[in-house]
Amino acid sequence: MDTDVIFPNMTSTLQVTGCHFGRKSPGWVYPKHHHHLYEVLYCQCGEGRLQIGADEILLGPGDWLFIRAGARHQMENAHTHDSEMRRTLSQREYRLIPHSKAATTELPAYVAKIEREMQYSLSSTSLSVPNGPETRITLTSVQKMALQAYILLIIQELILLQSGEVEASPDVIPEATMHKADTAHRIEEQLQNIISSEGSITQMAEELNLSRSQCTKIFKEIYGISPRQYVTEKKLNHAKQLLVSTNKTIEDIADELGYHSVSHFSRQFRRGTGLSPNQFRPRPMT
Repeated sequence: MDTDVIFPNMTSTLQVTGCHFGRKSPGWVYPKHHHHLYEVLYCQCGEGRLQIGADEILLGPGDWLFIRAGARHQMENAHTHDSEMRRTLSQREYRLIPHSKAATTELPAYVAKIEREMQYSLSSTSLSVPNGPETRITLTSVQKMALQAYILLIIQELILLQSGEVEASPDVIPEATMHKADTAHRIEEQLQNIISSEGSITQMAEELNLSRSQCTKIFKEIYGISPRQYVTEKKLNHAKQLLVSTNKTIEDIADELGYHSVSHFSRQFRRGTGLSPNQFRPRPMT
């Protein structure tokens, strides 16, 4: 009996943008930014520190990090229009995959294959163009096809890893429109001014042509906390840093963080840490 198995027609809308390998010196920083692309980071060696929203992520050798489109992040690109894939990839703002877990997948093998294509191109003077510290690789049509295939396979591994945890995760972030993400990031930028002043969130919302409730709803959808909680946490973290790393008085720290009085600052600090500022501050060695 003759049998035919027919594969469906497939048209990929994946666009690979900004695919590159880089080596950065200690202290290198890429400022806080966001874009409408999904971003996949792989730490080959050394360590990298990223700030994503209110979270700080430390990447070590072999770790992977997937960042959702629109997520605001800072560093110390794959894009798709497929709706089902986009929903899956957008269920979390970021996804950290430790090297121990990545090692159980095909991710290391795909990186090795991409590196092999890169090394071949770098060894060919006709396929690589030096430009100062950068070297731009010119790929053949076959190499482009291979690179896109490996990127698609990497995305597949990320989706498989994520799909196994979505149902069990209680804090999956719902997909937000790019407009909401942009608005939330503008709010976050304005909140930075309130951290060191007595500015009002209501006044800030009015400057952005939003009501206080709209401002809170949009910001909480993207960042997971209210603007007031965000400002409180930022002030608390800054206060901890100043208490540990400087000799500034409690009065000076309270004034720098925009508190009305030292007693108000002390109450807020104790509420967040369980200790007074003086108790939190390290005692000199005797």
